[in-house]
Amino acid sequence: MDECYIVWTAAWTDFVICLLFGWIGVHKFREKKIGIGILYLCTLGLFCIGWMVDVIRYLVAALKGERIQGNKPKHLSADDALPIVSSNVMLSNGEVCHYCGAATHVKTKNVVVGYSGGSRGTSIRIAKGMSVRLGAHKAAPVRGDVQERTPGVLSITNKRGVFSGNKGAFDKKITALSAVTSYQNGIAFQFGDQQYPLETSEPEYVYEILARIVNSSEDI
Repeated sequence: MDECYIVWTAAWTDFVICLLFGWIGVHKFREKKIGIGILYLCTLGLFCIGWMVDVIRYLVAALKGERIQGNKPKHLSADDALPIVSSNVMLSNGEVCHYCGAATHVKTKNVVVGYSGGSRGTSIRIAKGMSVRLGAHKAAPVRGDVQERTPGVLSITNKRGVFSGNKGAFDKKITALSAVTSYQNGIAFQFGDQQYPLETSEPEYVYEILARIVNSSEDI
């Protein structure tokens, strides 16, 4: 049976705030939409209809791991200390977690997606109870790339990088990291000849934390 991982993120906090206090427009003030926030405050969330619509909107965003308000990407400046967060990873002595968030393992496979051509041909009777089929040929398989996505949790400690999921899971030491590449919507970890591409909502922030750990004087 597949396991479902739910990580409490800022997006879920936004959802709860909208659910509990959206009828007075608190979430609109947090979105910096002061005018609409005042309107919600005076009309009980536009007679609760607008509030309910926003609750659904925030729930969908939380399930995707995205934030509606506070969309400015996280950034770790040179003066910032590495954050220490809670995680589902079992930590060893002296190990702390600096990042924990939802991520999706992406694997591209080349598979048969259909068939092209092919014909059953024509059956010609040559005698009673005997016929010959002419012109028959098999359909040619058509191949294409499909992506298999597996949701999970990415945790980065001062010693390890861990992705827990039903597929694509890994638990590797930071010292074994060969390369890391940040993309617009994800990040790829390279350990030796194995690559683990992950989709995440904050790839640059993850990259900055990894770079800080690798370049720091911590005992990893």
